Amino acid sequence: MTLVTFKVLPNRVGLITLNHPKSLNALTFSMGYEFKNLIQRLNHELTSPPSSIDEIVSSTSPVPLPLNPDTPPLPEYTNQINSLILTGSGRAFSAGGSLPFLYSRTSLPPHLNSSTMYNFYTNFLSLRSLPIPTISAINGPAIGAGACVTLATDYRLTTAENKIGFNFTKLGIHPGMGGSHYLPRIIGTSKASRVLCGGKTYGGEEAKALGMVDELIDSENFLEGAIAVAEEFSMNNPTATRGVTRTLRMQVDAGLEESLRREADQQALNYSRLDWKEGLDAVVERRSPVFDEYFSP
Repeated sequence: MTLVTFKVLPNRVGLITLNHPKSLNALTFSMGYEFKNLIQRLNHELTSPPSSIDEIVSSTSPVPLPLNPDTPPLPEYTNQINSLILTGSGRAFSAGGSLPFLYSRTSLPPHLNSSTMYNFYTNFLSLRSLPIPTISAINGPAIGAGACVTLATDYRLTTAENKIGFNFTKLGIHPGMGGSHYLPRIIGTSKASRVLCGGKTYGGEEAKALGMVDELIDSENFLEGAIAVAEEFSMNNPTATRGVTRTLRMQVDAGLEESLRREADQQALNYSRLDWKEGLDAVVERRSPVFDEYFSP
């Protein structure tokens, strides 16, 4: 089964779909590898030959990742897309990290978990290397790392009925997948503190009021509405659109590498603690976790 699909839509819009509806599109290493490989191919198609202006801005231009020759060919007209939608198949955007993957973290020492998690993040955050605007069409619940992936896009859409949550502290873990970097830059530090430390799941309207999403679309015509928004980006001049996208991301992505390393280290520390398993067990058993004691690391 292909875990990540891509198609070209009319009016220069691309569509990436996380495609494991049985698991609510839970994020796994296998999905991450497919995602990164797809981004590699898209960058290969979308990156123009060097020119004088490219050389001037080369220090800030998105750098294509190494091309994997085994990646299947992309659809015709891929090189013409000027915006991209990211969504999920079935009834969810993404439920976050898969439970088997998360349980397996307890078997590794912190230094290995740190490097593992950093690689896990960067597979999905390779999305930031695309030179075109990206839009999250949050078609269903986006939880934990799944919610964090939406923050890495340039614009976020959902429905009033949908649920978005950063539930890391309820599991006994530090946020990852760039969530602690992007969320305060999007909604402000004070609101990010409430969202990330509180671990609450928000409805679409409250998520929009907080600034976690930018626009609400009617659920009956959700994808069509998302495509209409994407067309507002895609039908303008490609060179100017890419330039604006690059300029805006430069401001947001400053310090990202350091943030990801800290997230990976903090999560690795959490994985070595007994209360991490308590948090996971509570999810499986559909109960509230009991964190009785705190032991300073």
